[in-house]
Amino acid sequence: MAAHIATLTIWSAGLLYLPVLYMVNRKEHNAETLRRLRVISRVAYTRIASPAAVLAILTGTALVYVADASGAWLAAKLAVVTLMGVFHAYCGHMLALLGHEGQHKAQRHTIAGWQLIVPLLLIPTVLWLVLAKPAFFANMEGGPW
Repeated sequence: MAAHIATLTIWSAGLLYLPVLYMVNRKEHNAETLRRLRVISRVAYTRIASPAAVLAILTGTALVYVADASGAWLAAKLAVVTLMGVFHAYCGHMLALLGHEGQHKAQRHTIAGWQLIVPLLLIPTVLWLVLAKPAFFANMEGGPW
């Protein structure tokens, strides 16, 4: 469980940090600063956030089997974790579009505040589903879950 919490924390921090780096990148014009931001963004995504995401998902899967977890809250949690994974892939896509993946000239794309709001909604939702196991999901236990 400790490994799952640690890797989930690192992954969540990465999902919050990457959009901020992308927003800063758009405003900077100094070539050296842009190069440094590109390196930091690439390292944050490929060497920190992505391995943490894989390990968080693997350790979470192991916890489901070890704890014999089940219920509608778990299905809802897995759906939100899937959305986190989709957002993580989107961050990788933005990394490429902004010129971080070896392209010579960064393309101009809109980096908006909503990209920071997404992880700010998903991360607390996962924590709430795990810690509270909301009562309204208890009524669905007899359903297709």
